[in-house]
Amino acid sequence: MAETLRVGIIGTGRAGQCHAAAFSRLPGVAVTALWNRTRSRAEKLATTLNQPCVQVYEDWHNLIEQSQVDIVSIATHPTVRQEPFAKALAQQRHVLVEKPLSLSLPEAQAMASLARQAKTVTAISFNWRYSPGCLTTKRAIQDGQIGRLLNLRTEWRIKYDPRSSTTGPWSEMGGSLREAGSHEFDRVRFLTGWQFERIVCSLKLCPERQARSLSANSIPSDIAASVMADMSDQNLAVVGLAITPGEPERRITICGEEGTLIFGNEWVTLQPGEDRSKIVMLGNEVHVFRQRGDDADSVMLEPAESDRQPPTILSGQHTWNRLIADFVTAVRHGDLLHQRVPQLAHISDGLAAQAVINACELSHAERRWVDV
Repeated sequence: MAETLRVGIIGTGRAGQCHAAAFSRLPGVAVTALWNRTRSRAEKLATTLNQPCVQVYEDWHNLIEQSQVDIVSIATHPTVRQEPFAKALAQQRHVLVEKPLSLSLPEAQAMASLARQAKTVTAISFNWRYSPGCLTTKRAIQDGQIGRLLNLRTEWRIKYDPRSSTTGPWSEMGGSLREAGSHEFDRVRFLTGWQFERIVCSLKLCPERQARSLSANSIPSDIAASVMADMSDQNLAVVGLAITPGEPERRITICGEEGTLIFGNEWVTLQPGEDRSKIVMLGNEVHVFRQRGDDADSVMLEPAESDRQPPTILSGQHTWNRLIADFVTAVRHGDLLHQRVPQLAHISDGLAAQAVINACELSHAERRWVDV
């Protein structure tokens, strides 16, 4: 392996830009190849990287075959993930892929099968595992601070500005179920160690697709999802997801026999560019509160020093920085099983989330409980 790891990024939207920033901050790592469906966006990112050797490709096939990169980072739309993933593994590249793995369970199953056979490192970008709030909660659970776990509730309302889009953010991504649910279904498993056994789900479809059948080939797009899940060991999880122009929310509450853990967001409003009609609200997951029977008041838990977030970086970029640093560590050590970096999600974790999404859609369509 070359002393400097060369990275090619396929897809240079927000996620691809955050991947580029995270790779570029690491010593001995260089982003050298970019592709985006709209070439100008890749060119714009190339100018910000301050690396003279970066090349923008017209075709992502050529990036994989000709660029001689060591790592391929796939941050495209989910409909353009399976094929680059398979191509990159066939060329013996290490591959990081954004979530969700795909827009269908069979595609996700095929990708997971390829990952199991791969001789290179693969991972999925479940970056919110790495927020200070999530890791502090994980440590508190492992330390037994609230005793045996009983149930979990998570709520995520994504704020969007209706003036910035004519069709809404759900038009292509599959709505809240894929955009937010893929993260939260994974974090339920990550935090508790539970597995989803069966679920019941009700979806509110976006107005443009309300009349379209969920059994059609098109991907259903929802603006809200309400999910109740029976988990392993007779535990219970409830997941609420929504897309709204109103107040955002992101909160996970975990109840145990001896108390409760709660972590949520501090919201930061940004105004990117010069268009004053557009704003972005981003969350900082930095605080965790514990309430036990012997606590007079709720107690704020301090994160481990290694989990602290720099004050100048928001949780979104911080979590990508942490994840990609772990991914590069796995690559440098040939750690296919992520033994050195246990928080780094496997492709199989992406498949597990996709299976829950699939069960949610089937449950809504057939109005019944569905085994996962």
